[in-house]
Amino acid sequence: MSIVINKHILILVFLLIGLLSFGQQKESDRLKKQQQQLKDKISFTENLLKSNADEKSNLTNTIGLISTKIKYRQDLLNNINLQQKGLNDDITTLKKEIVDLEEKLNVLVLSYRNMIKLVYKYRDNASSILFILSSSSFNQANKRIEYLDQITKFRADQIRRIKLTKQQLLERIELLNVKQLKQNELVKSKEKEKQNYLQDLQKQKTFISSINDKGQQLQDELNQQKKKKREISRAINKAINKEILAERERLKKKPKTVKETKEVKLNNSGFLSNKGRLPWPVSKGEVSRGYGKQPHPVHAGIFTYNNGVDILTVKGSSVRSVYKGTVSSVILIPGAGKAVIIAHGNYRTIYSNLQESYVKKGDKIKSKQEIGSLLINAGGTMSQVHFEIRQITTDGQIKNINPSYWLFK
Repeated sequence: MSIVINKHILILVFLLIGLLSFGQQKESDRLKKQQQQLKDKISFTENLLKSNADEKSNLTNTIGLISTKIKYRQDLLNNINLQQKGLNDDITTLKKEIVDLEEKLNVLVLSYRNMIKLVYKYRDNASSILFILSSSSFNQANKRIEYLDQITKFRADQIRRIKLTKQQLLERIELLNVKQLKQNELVKSKEKEKQNYLQDLQKQKTFISSINDKGQQLQDELNQQKKKKREISRAINKAINKEILAERERLKKKPKTVKETKEVKLNNSGFLSNKGRLPWPVSKGEVSRGYGKQPHPVHAGIFTYNNGVDILTVKGSSVRSVYKGTVSSVILIPGAGKAVIIAHGNYRTIYSNLQESYVKKGDKIKSKQEIGSLLINAGGTMSQVHFEIRQITTDGQIKNINPSYWLFK
């Protein structure tokens, strides 16, 4: 009974070790994937900065891009630190396993040597027969025959165990060498990224110092941004209020039914269930200005308020819907191009700063469907989409929602 229990315990231990190794491998793969994603983001941000290098019309965008790149540098260094920790743990574990296997191999070899000495006594058939015939009884003779047979089997089994342990030891040593090579590569990569991080910090300081004499330009930019935000917000609220009034008029003519209420609820549930998973409104981009109260990148104590998020992208990019729905409005905003509003039940997603709209009011839209092209900035180097999410509450109020919590990261 105890043998059976021990076998079960051993099986359980091996399963746990296997699951732990699998989990560690998955974490390692996740960190490597994240490392590559961060490198891609840094590369994309650097390309945007190069595009904006000769443009002096929007200093705040340049500062924002530099700050974004520094943040990605920090995330990349944190990622490398986590990978290093994982490798250090693996290397420590492997070294312990190698020591344990070496000790096990020494015990096996010593035991095999002792057994060879014993076998040497019965190295020929005459010695074995004499050992059996010298028994004092038939029972003792039978036990001696079994004993000699067990020695032969034990010898073969011991050779097999020694070979298996040697193979395991070689595999662990080889794996240790691989891990140590990866560790050396990460050390070099970390040192390189540290230098890049420090260089970007210095670039940020240098750039901010170089624009200290451009205070009026920055103030003009700030005033223009505030004015544009107000115009966009007024136009969007006017369009959505128009939709609300139209819906109320429709409901006066057609009473609510249980079926209608349930249908609206299902639409809302579909949109809500994708919070944090929605695709970005552009295939490639970097957030240049976040939601809500935002500090000025240069002047302390100055803030702007953003009803959505601004995303910089390559010039002339197409804008896409983040979720399926129906186009409820297409509006023209003086100085800010066109805006498309898409209804998702009681929610609205708004896409502003469009040059052209590919859709019209009433169109059914699929997720990630292209709905328009973006305006190109004054310098002809890049484009920017202004993206918002609004909720129409049960009492008909329009509520701003932070898109950062809804877009996939």
